[in-house]
Amino acid sequence: MGEDVEALRAELAETQARLKEAQGELARLVRLAEADLQRRRPGEQSSVVASSVRRPAAKEVAARIARFAHLYREAAAATPDRAPVVPEATMLGWLETSGLFDRQYYLACNDDVANAGADPTQHYYNHGSEEGRLPSTL
Repeated sequence: MGEDVEALRAELAETQARLKEAQGELARLVRLAEADLQRRRPGEQSSVVASSVRRPAAKEVAARIARFAHLYREAAAATPDRAPVVPEATMLGWLETSGLFDRQYYLACNDDVANAGADPTQHYYNHGSEEGRLPSTL
């Protein structure tokens, strides 16, 4: 039984180290996105996204967004009060202005979301990215 406890402790330490690394990366990305949002004019694409995402295929974009959303949730789960690192509204605002997500495309391709009257950005961020739904035609 002692070996099991030690193995669990080692696994916990490894998980905590990965979470700390993910939190640092997420914080860095959020700082860049927030700074970009403050500089950008309405309707203008995010320069952070434009410079870092060189028009990959839609599936690759979807995978990146899903990974980002997963890191965000993982970082929130690791905090003592399970609070998000930044408000979800900030994350949704970033996704809306990133040029990676197309509301009309998402609704046209996902009748269930359109028929439910759900906000497409919020649905994609909370469910669609993990379900492998495409965010746009990129």
